[in-house]
Amino acid sequence: MKDGLFKKFISFSYGSWLGLIVGFLTTMVTTRILLPEDFGKSSMYTLAISVIMIFVTFGTDQSFIRFYYEEEEEKRGGLLYNTLKTPILFTILISVFIVIFRKSLSLFLFGEENSMAIFMLVIGIVAQLGDRYSRLVIRMKQRGNLYSILEVLLKVISFTALIGFYFLLGPSYEIIIYSTVVSLLVIFGLAVLSEKKFWNIRNTSIEGLKHSSKEILRFGLPLMVTALVTWLFQSFDKLAIRHWSTLDEVGLYEAAAKIVALVHIFQITFSNFWTPVCYEHYENHPEDKDFYGRMMRVITVGMFAVAILSIAGKDIIIAFLGKNYRNAANIMPFLVFMPVMHTISETTVMGINFKKKPRWHIFIATVACLANIIGNALLVPEYGAVGAAISTAVAYVLFFTLRTLISSKYYKVDYSLGKFYLMIMILFGYSFFSITTNSFWMNILAGGIVMGALLLIYIKETREAVYFIRTLKLSKLINNRKIG
Repeated sequence: MKDGLFKKFISFSYGSWLGLIVGFLTTMVTTRILLPEDFGKSSMYTLAISVIMIFVTFGTDQSFIRFYYEEEEEKRGGLLYNTLKTPILFTILISVFIVIFRKSLSLFLFGEENSMAIFMLVIGIVAQLGDRYSRLVIRMKQRGNLYSILEVLLKVISFTALIGFYFLLGPSYEIIIYSTVVSLLVIFGLAVLSEKKFWNIRNTSIEGLKHSSKEILRFGLPLMVTALVTWLFQSFDKLAIRHWSTLDEVGLYEAAAKIVALVHIFQITFSNFWTPVCYEHYENHPEDKDFYGRMMRVITVGMFAVAILSIAGKDIIIAFLGKNYRNAANIMPFLVFMPVMHTISETTVMGINFKKKPRWHIFIATVACLANIIGNALLVPEYGAVGAAISTAVAYVLFFTLRTLISSKYYKVDYSLGKFYLMIMILFGYSFFSITTNSFWMNILAGGIVMGALLLIYIKETREAVYFIRTLKLSKLINNRKIG
């Protein structure tokens, strides 16, 4: 069981890690050819795509995930097409709206009129929608290797296109927009071809489906509202900086966020692996609650360790971005809390999803969002992007807490929360120290002390992890000898 889960995790994760390397290289190149202001403009384009996709999908992507294993295998293609009806309709309506108000939207996003960028916004919505559902099919079929290959190709194509557009158009924010859209369209095509039987037009029949269009929308609507509130929760920091500061500050904040992708990649990788696995496990073993407690503690140790290493090495990492982005080093430590809290909460929130209580997600996201808005309003005018990062960190701790407590109401699991919150306080203290000290070596030393505290607090989990790795290696050695 453990060996199988580990192999699935690796199959879903190696593409993200290879993609991270390419993505980091892309960020290094981008920050050296674009000023923070241009980087900020491209960030606003990404922000617009994110919020529009919430309305377009209407939560139906989550409905597809939830109902996938409840449908018979031969009916899952029909579930996909039934799920896609609403997103296609909303894509058309929103595209018309964008074209009508293109001038005002362009001024808000880019501070200038740019009809081509607005046109690419429409194409970007279509590309993002296709990419999301085509790779979602691969993810739910648990084809981890294919998923990883497409992840790497997405980054490689994006980087290649970025260089090509740079030589054609020069250093402007449009080159990021164009390269993003091109890479999404190519990956969408490849993903559909790889599952062409699943996408076959014959699968459009919804006859015999267990879940109707009405049920898909009913399950998805609360999640759409949740996603919208969550988007505001996750993005208000940029909006606050844009309102109280400049596009330069937005660019610095975005650069720091790109670096935090070193930690964020764990969230994406783990979610891709964990979502189908936990639903399948619950369908087969609904009373096995220890499974979720063990997974939470293991992920906690891993995520905290990565966060500590990221904060300790922030000055080295930021140095790769170039001199125009050095101030991003003081933004990064608190941004780490975003992927850390979100990833760990993915293991503790399942009670809400198992018992089909999606409306709680709205409450959780709303409370965390309000906390973040208040925090940004208090801190950003005085401390700028650093204040936005601190506010976001606090809001994400609250986000984790609400998810965990409400989930436990429906599906009680022992998560050992006492030592978890002790470690949170230690990590907060280290983050404050990291942005106030001017000594590189003192920051490294403090990171070593915090790492030691983590291993001590979670000594049992550390021993289990070491034992598992040794057992896995021994198992492979025995198998190799048998084959030999």
